[in-house]
Amino acid sequence: MSTIHDVAEKAGVSIKTVSRVLNGATEVSEKTRKRIEQAMHALDFAPSAAARMLRGRPTGLVAVIAERLTTTPDSSEIIKGIQSVCEELGKMLIIGETGGQASVADRLVADMRERRVEAFIFATPFHREVSLKHMLGSTPTVLANCFEAEARYPQLVPDDEAGGYAAAEAVLKAGHRKIAFLQLISGMVATDLRLRGFQRAMRDHGVAPTPEWVLHGAMPAAAADGVDGGEFRQLADAIERLFATANRPTAILCGNDKMAMRVIFILQRRGLRVPDDVTVVGFDDFRLISEALDPGLTTVALPYREMGELAARRVLGNDTDGAATIRVPCLAVMRGTVAAPSAKPGRKP
Repeated sequence: MSTIHDVAEKAGVSIKTVSRVLNGATEVSEKTRKRIEQAMHALDFAPSAAARMLRGRPTGLVAVIAERLTTTPDSSEIIKGIQSVCEELGKMLIIGETGGQASVADRLVADMRERRVEAFIFATPFHREVSLKHMLGSTPTVLANCFEAEARYPQLVPDDEAGGYAAAEAVLKAGHRKIAFLQLISGMVATDLRLRGFQRAMRDHGVAPTPEWVLHGAMPAAAADGVDGGEFRQLADAIERLFATANRPTAILCGNDKMAMRVIFILQRRGLRVPDDVTVVGFDDFRLISEALDPGLTTVALPYREMGELAARRVLGNDTDGAATIRVPCLAVMRGTVAAPSAKPGRKP
């Protein structure tokens, strides 16, 4: 590898003059600067990050410690949001994937600190509580799509309760009063918050939820292992329960878009049309599904990209004083699976 000595020799200047150019000094003439830059280009020379650190200059490095984020298609939008801000501000993004292993996370944090990263962003594929036990020192840190109970750092999370409210309101405004809610896995942060939002929207519109129509449409991955149908194995049974009697829901809210897609297929096999007979709403706005279905799926968008952008701006602006939890809005995206209740819902059981 070429060194600063090689550059100085090729350009016909002193090592001190090359150093001045590397440090951005203004006392070097434009002619000399160009000669040095040409020499660096010819020698394929690049100043080392270590040298920059020794000079006390910022490295321009931003570290994302990700938990299965890079392999999760929809939530990987968080990375895109962070990257867009880094490009705008002239920063370089480094991504460390933990695979959900605490020991890997510890090693990644230690490695990133050695590289003198300017900021840490911790990000998870779904809204959940975390506990950061890493030695971060004074490095600015922000959490995206996750939170600590003690809120030591700024943390950006989706407003899942407002999202549950928005999903319910989308069908309530269309005239529905007989509304079923197929939730995600029990115990998840998002599951509880969205249920709270759903119940609040129903109260605000003077509608009492039917307890028998609030079901879990998904099962934990561990319970689904080796079971035909995976995490949605119980979905067909849930739909059977909803339509077992003449008193049936006219709208179904689903825990995510993958569930909503399966619900639509199950309803179609029963001879029910969406939205003519039954309205269906998803959650996530996973566009590989929501925009591919015909009609397009009405859903509530999870603000992955927005969380990434806000986290990056917060941490790179050094706006980390007074750690706070920032809830990013989850808004309804109206497409084609919501319609007014049919006068004759369901043509066959």
